[in-house]
Amino acid sequence: MVTSLEEVARVLRMKKEKLKKEGLKAYLRERLHELRAEIAAIYLRYRVSSFEELDEKINEGELKESDTFDDFTRLDYLESEEEKLRKLMEKLK
Repeated sequence: MVTSLEEVARVLRMKKEKLKKEGLKAYLRERLHELRAEIAAIYLRYRVSSFEELDEKINEGELKESDTFDDFTRLDYLESEEEKLRKLMEKLK
């Protein structure tokens, strides 16, 4: 059975717009949490605290580019997505 936005708003005695906004914020918070956990796992794997630090270790030869390429590109993507989600969260405040 599918529950409609209207029904949930009525049961919770909330305006539909507020319910939508709160739902979006909750989703974005959860997604940010997932992204940050994956970012932290990559940082931990290479004992770094930023994308820049990982890049520096690669450039200095401490880490091989061939060994880190997948995580490096994934981290770049994840941090880009994190920034997009943070901007969306700001708009919802």
